[in-house]
Amino acid sequence: MDLVRHLEYFVAVAEERHFGRAAAALGVTQPPVSRAIKALEKHLGLTLIERTPDGAAVTEHGSALLPRARLIVDDARRLTTAAESLTASGSIRIGLVPELDEGIAARIAAAVGVQARVETAGAVSLLDRVRAHELDLAVVDHPVVIDRLLAGPVVALPRRVVVPVGHRSAHAQRPRLTMLSDLAFATTPRTANPPAHDLLLDAFRRHALDPEVFAVNTFRDVAIGVASGRCFGLVPASNPILPGTAHLDLASEDVALRVRIVSRDDEVEPLVTVIDRILLQAGK
Repeated sequence: MDLVRHLEYFVAVAEERHFGRAAAALGVTQPPVSRAIKALEKHLGLTLIERTPDGAAVTEHGSALLPRARLIVDDARRLTTAAESLTASGSIRIGLVPELDEGIAARIAAAVGVQARVETAGAVSLLDRVRAHELDLAVVDHPVVIDRLLAGPVVALPRRVVVPVGHRSAHAQRPRLTMLSDLAFATTPRTANPPAHDLLLDAFRRHALDPEVFAVNTFRDVAIGVASGRCFGLVPASNPILPGTAHLDLASEDVALRVRIVSRDDEVEPLVTVIDRILLQAGK
């Protein structure tokens, strides 16, 4: 289902209060509009529009969803406009830190669409490339030294502590971070973002844990180190539990991944708005 297109038809009918006038405003015939409304209602499991002798009326459920539908349609139009502007001179270039959930990364790439070039690197490297006009924007972990760049609000994404399945913490009724003292901590190198790296280790120390750091670059490296029995790590809360590993909900506030979108100027503001909403949805 082309959800944005179906929502566009719904917004048009809601505003025109008539299927024929909505079709004319959209530049299509009436049957596709009627089919789109029915398909959208089936997808949502709600009645949005009722036919009346005078045309069409928005139901209570339709009225409740209409403001959000308008936002989505408006965002899509602004995204298309921004993409056309950017792709006139090349691809849309986006940088993401490796700690970001692969599902979120895929949703960002899908939202931007064709000609998107998505790259992964540490925050320090990504910021340098944004300043050098090699990237249009980047999603980086917080805190980080922004310096001469525009930064959006910080969004917290939940993470879990992943440990070897045979470790005592995996079977404890009340696991604690201090139980991980015999394991190294598998995480990205400090050079990727020194402030965020140090802040996380400081949080561990507040919980009486001062682990040896085992530098890795990907979630795959974390999984291998944990499954081998020598490390613990952090993974997005949505990640599946892999063989040889167990997930623990420990110090949720301290281990959450805090990210923000960074760009040079407001030329890509429509893209920033769309990606920020993807991050906010993932953080709920």
